[in-house]
Amino acid sequence: MSRSTLIPSLNPAHSFRLQFPLSNPSFSSPPSFLRVRRCGNRRRGVTMSAGKDHYKTLNVGKNATLKEIKSAYRALARKYHPDMNKNPGAEDKFKQISAAYEVLSDEEKRSAYDRFGEAGLDGNFNASQDASQGVDPFDLYSAFFGGGSDGFFGDMGDSGGMGFDFMNKRSMDLDIRYDMRLSFEESVFGVKREIEVSYLATCDGCGGTGAKSSKDVKQCSNCGGKGRVMDTQRTPFGIMSQVSTCSKCGGDGRIITDKCRMCNGNGRLRSSKKMDLVVPPGVSDRATMRMRGEGNVDKRSGRAGDLFIVLQVAEKRGIRREGLNLYSKITIDFTDAILGTFTKVETVEGTMDLRIPPGTQPGDTVKLYRKGVPDTDRPSVRGDHCFEVKVSIPKNLSERERKLVEEFSLIRRSSSSTETCQEEHRYDSESREKPSLWQKMKSFIRPEDSRTKFGTMSLNSSVPLQRIKETGTSTVFTFLALCVIASAVAFVQKKGNRLKEKKEI
Repeated sequence: MSRSTLIPSLNPAHSFRLQFPLSNPSFSSPPSFLRVRRCGNRRRGVTMSAGKDHYKTLNVGKNATLKEIKSAYRALARKYHPDMNKNPGAEDKFKQISAAYEVLSDEEKRSAYDRFGEAGLDGNFNASQDASQGVDPFDLYSAFFGGGSDGFFGDMGDSGGMGFDFMNKRSMDLDIRYDMRLSFEESVFGVKREIEVSYLATCDGCGGTGAKSSKDVKQCSNCGGKGRVMDTQRTPFGIMSQVSTCSKCGGDGRIITDKCRMCNGNGRLRSSKKMDLVVPPGVSDRATMRMRGEGNVDKRSGRAGDLFIVLQVAEKRGIRREGLNLYSKITIDFTDAILGTFTKVETVEGTMDLRIPPGTQPGDTVKLYRKGVPDTDRPSVRGDHCFEVKVSIPKNLSERERKLVEEFSLIRRSSSSTETCQEEHRYDSESREKPSLWQKMKSFIRPEDSRTKFGTMSLNSSVPLQRIKETGTSTVFTFLALCVIASAVAFVQKKGNRLKEKKEI
C-alpha cells in the first residue's frame, strides 16, 4: 500500500506527484520511486553541445564542491526551466545546464572530463537521451520546491528527534539506535555509565570499496553509475516516468568483479566500541540523546552517522512523576489528622519524616519542598514531592474507645452550644448598649431630663407672654438644627457602611 502526495505545479498544465510507501518515516526504507506525471505531449531531451565548458555553464569554478555545483544547478534550473521562463532561448539554456550538471555531479565523469574533456566521457552521455535519464529527478525536484541536500523528506523523523536523509539511500543505515534502561533514581539524579555499541566500520582490507583492488570496480552500465533508473511510458494523460533502484547494482552504481575477502564485497565490517555516557539529571522516559559521528560509517564517503540513545526509565512503586513534581499517597489515623504528627514517607532520597499539621482534612496535600525532579536545563530548579492524605476511620471500636469518643462528642456539642449562647448574649448586649438615633436626638434636646417625652411642655400661666414667644422661636431653631445634624449623621453612617462593604468584598 502506498500514499501519493500531489504537489502544485508551476504551470497549470503540469503537475508532479510523489508516491512513497506508508511506513514509519524514522526507520523505513527510502521511497521506492518518484513518479512524475506531465500533462501535454511535449517531450524535452537534453543535448550536450560539443566544446562547451560545463563549469562556465553552471557559473562555478573548477575546484567547486559538489554542494556548490548542486546549489548552482538548482538556481539556474529554476531560472531557465521552460515552465517558468517563456523566452525563446530558455529551453536550450536549460538543456545545457542539465547536461553540465549530469557530468559535474558524477565523480567519475567529472574526473574524466577534467582530464580529457568531453572525449573522456567515452559515450557515457548520449545527447539523444531524455533529460530525466541524465539529470537526477530528485535534484530537479529540489530545485523547484526548495530544500538542501535533505530534499523533501530531510526533516522527517520521530519525536525523539531522529532525522534521516531519505534522498540518499547510502545514508539510510548510518544512524544507530541504542536503548538504555535507567532506574527511577538515575533518571532524577543522573548517572555516568559505560556502554558498548555495535556499528559498521570501514573495511581495512578494501578501504570501503568492497573490491579486492581498485581495478575490480566498474561503473554499472545499466544506470550509468547513478544507482537509479527511469522508466518512461507515454500514456493518454501524458508521459509517465518512474524512477526506481537499479536492479543490477542494487543502487550502488558500481559493479564489483572481484570481491574483498575480508568483507565479502560489503565494504564494511561489524565492530564494537565502548564509550562513557553521562546522563544529565531530570531526564524523562523515552527521552533521546544524540551523539554525532558515533554511528555507522559510509563505505564510500567515509562519513559517520549519529548514535541515538533512547532512555527507558523504570517505574517506582508508590511514586508518580508529573513534570518536575513527584506525587504519592499516604494514609494516617483520624487522631493524627486531628492532633497532627510526624510520619515516615518514602522519597527518591530515601525515608524521610513528613510533618502532618493539626486539623488535616481528607484529600489535603502535604509537601516536601525541593524533593522532586531537577530541571534538565536549570539544575538549580527542583520540583516538590507532594503527598495526598487519606484519613483512616476505624470500623470497630472497643468499649473504652467508644466511651472516649462519645465523651469527646458530648464535649464538642457542649462546647458548641456554649459558644452559640455566648455569641447571642454578646449580640444582645451590644444592641442594648448602642443608642439609637432617636435616643441621641432626645438627649440632645433635653439633656437635663431624658426621661421626659419629647413633646411634653409645661404651660405655666405665670410665665410672661414675651418669654413664651422667645421659647417658641428657640424651639423652632433647635428643631431645624437637629434636622441638619441628623441628616449629617445619617450621611456619614451610610458612607461608612459602603466603605466597610467594599473592604469586605
